[in-house]
Amino acid sequence: MAAVQLRRRGIPFRIFEKQPVVGGKFCYSSMGAAAVSNTGLDISRFHGRHARFVSDALAALDADRLRAWFQQAGVELQDAPYYGLVKPAGGGAEVIGALLEQVEDALETRAVSGVRKADAGFTVELADGENLPARAVVLATGGANLPQLGGGDDGYRIAQSLGHTLAPVFPALVGVRVHEEWPLRLPGLWMDVRLRLLEGRRELAEAAGSMLFTLSGLTGEAVFNLSHAIEPALARGAELELAVNFFPSLRAEEVALWLFRVFGERTREAAHEAIDHILPRSLGAALLARQKVKRGARVMQLSERQREALLGEMLDTRLKLRGTLGMRAAEGVTGGVSLREVNPRSLESRLVPGLYIAGQLLDISADWGGFEQHFALAAGLLAGNSVPQ
Repeated sequence: MAAVQLRRRGIPFRIFEKQPVVGGKFCYSSMGAAAVSNTGLDISRFHGRHARFVSDALAALDADRLRAWFQQAGVELQDAPYYGLVKPAGGGAEVIGALLEQVEDALETRAVSGVRKADAGFTVELADGENLPARAVVLATGGANLPQLGGGDDGYRIAQSLGHTLAPVFPALVGVRVHEEWPLRLPGLWMDVRLRLLEGRRELAEAAGSMLFTLSGLTGEAVFNLSHAIEPALARGAELELAVNFFPSLRAEEVALWLFRVFGERTREAAHEAIDHILPRSLGAALLARQKVKRGARVMQLSERQREALLGEMLDTRLKLRGTLGMRAAEGVTGGVSLREVNPRSLESRLVPGLYIAGQLLDISADWGGFEQHFALAAGLLAGNSVPQ
């Protein structure tokens, strides 16, 4: 996007991309939907101590301008019927193709090993040994995630070599691993939930949305949207719990009345069958087992303590967190180049004039579902428009 803006302004440029296929990481994003934005786009969906940093970029390419930009490029964006995703009708390759079509003649699949400050700007050092002069450099290498697609720390390393400060980089928009084994025995089960990430009594993050049980852990929108806070907390030695409410749209009294009515009408039924009228049977059976209710026990045999504890589990199941599924499974990162060292109005470095830093390299993260992708495109546009003639 930065290169497209440079071309439209008549500024000569070269793009160096180390991957033989451009855009693979984007095509994997949003669980394969390759969203470029979200109908809920708002600054509140971005995280970090200086989340308002994104304001200028989003103003330069807001939701309407983004749709118009891609429509002009021949890409029809559509609102998905789920998660608020705004995605290309023809898939992620359509977006990459629309961008490449305008700048592909300047694209070189060569790796950059370093960037040095020089008297007249910069010296760009290529991995094959060639050194090239440049009066400005735009760093837009993405975060350190998806190593299976060749992702790495090139951008961070180059920014740091030029004097920038890095906040520690951790996986975000990623699934989690728990100590308990019973959730792993429910693979394929989807639930709408409300989640709280707790360190003791302190709430670090909260999110609502879908959650998927898998053989390796928990994933889904709600999990992704609080995952940014997990690895930084674990790195400082915190012990974390995930509090799960399986009835996010109901008040506690409504859930209690529902359970009372279902069990009251089915006193002679097996409890694990009666619970199927409230929760998916496999999940209900797992929660009953946590209350030491024997398989086949009838509803009438449940003690008052077991019923109260079951209600508590339905509204506030506690799971001890082991960590996330790691950088290999992550769609985003938290951490990166300090925002205090970059001008939000131009994305030019405050430390190194002529250096522009865009996208996931910056210490900003966002909710899952196209928010980070929108910011990346907006940041590229802003940086490309800020390079002087």
